Amino acid sequence: MKRVSIKRDIYIYLFGLLLSLTAVYALMINQSYEVGLNESAKYSFLYEIKLAETHYLASGELQPSHSQSFQIFDDFGKIPVVYLEQFDWNSFEQDAIYEQYVAGKDGGFGQYYYAAYHYVASKQVYLYVVSQYDEAVYYDLFEQNPPESISQANSAFLMIGFILLLIFVLIRLLIHRLTKPILQLSKWSQTLDLNEADTIQSFRYTEVQQLANQLVTSVQSQQQSIEREEFFLRAASHELRTPISIISASSEMLTRLAGAIPNSGQRAVKRIERSVVTMQNLVTSLLWMSRNQQLDVEMSQVDIKAIVEDTLDQHRYLSDEKDLKINLVADDTCLSHPMPVVLVEIIITNLIRNALQHASKGEVEICVSSHGISISNALDESGHDSLSQNDLALGGSEVSFGIGVILIERLCQHQNWQFTHLSEKNKSKENRYFSKVDFLAKPSI
Repeated sequence: MKRVSIKRDIYIYLFGLLLSLTAVYALMINQSYEVGLNESAKYSFLYEIKLAETHYLASGELQPSHSQSFQIFDDFGKIPVVYLEQFDWNSFEQDAIYEQYVAGKDGGFGQYYYAAYHYVASKQVYLYVVSQYDEAVYYDLFEQNPPESISQANSAFLMIGFILLLIFVLIRLLIHRLTKPILQLSKWSQTLDLNEADTIQSFRYTEVQQLANQLVTSVQSQQQSIEREEFFLRAASHELRTPISIISASSEMLTRLAGAIPNSGQRAVKRIERSVVTMQNLVTSLLWMSRNQQLDVEMSQVDIKAIVEDTLDQHRYLSDEKDLKINLVADDTCLSHPMPVVLVEIIITNLIRNALQHASKGEVEICVSSHGISISNALDESGHDSLSQNDLALGGSEVSFGIGVILIERLCQHQNWQFTHLSEKNKSKENRYFSKVDFLAKPSI
């Protein structure tokens, strides 16, 4: 959907309404003017008929008229031929005035003809009234003595123009007052700087002020949450280093004494070593998540195959008691350009750990190329794996899967790597989950 500004819509709708009202008003004025002219001519005509009827009743004779503009007859046969030709008298209604215009030759001025009849009930006779106007005389008179309605119409147009200008100014002022707080709020939202929050604390309109207060409150709450998260990540990662160092040193000492330790103790030492590696990876991940913008990482050629093999050896214990078959397909090539080794290791470690930890049976396929890594594993009986599609749809917020998914997504987003994942059935109708990281492709938007 195309985005537009608030000002644009307000201008369009208000000025559209203004033009519509102006057009309707102009049409009503024009119609009123025409109706007034017609009614004036009609009653003038009827007035002359009434005067002729009064004289006829008083004297028994019609008052003779030598003017073409008004003639009256008590005998239908006396009506001039031109009126008989122009009108259908049989269709006339009493006291209704009928008009007919006859154009002049060669497009010149024409003639207006009018006709009507009136019934005198007391005498039981019909009076026939006809009238004729020369258009040339009318226009000559119009030029010599223009009607006052023209000057009044000009004044009306000037007044309408003044009203339109006044309405434009009022609408412009209204738009400015309505959009100014919205624009201020929009400008502040680009930075969300709480130090400048006082600039949006004095709006005129209650609704906008409530929106601004809610936005400031939300930003404050979000900032506090981020600060708590960053503090926890920094504190936890640093505080864990000391016990991890102690445990690591102790495990190395136990390894040197492996000959004097029974087999069950040696297995315990191995578990301690693996746990130390896991905790070291966790600390590195926490440090990156808390300082991902400032963390300096080493850039070098990365052998993905070697990293995958080392990671599989370290996490082989996760598949010891499961019916899993690991199939590794790898090219003997490295990434084509230097990459941050630590970040690549974190991603590969999380992908492999999740696949081995949450796949209950079947084949785990790991494909390594010069572009990246892809992993396919069977879903467990509940239809979920380490990168549960439901959890990913919610942003990977399910804590039961640790920070692996969140970390992979943030790393790939920060480094502009492409991370894809999907769940589908293969030809044997087995539910499988596919995840892939392409270190050379740009993420799809």
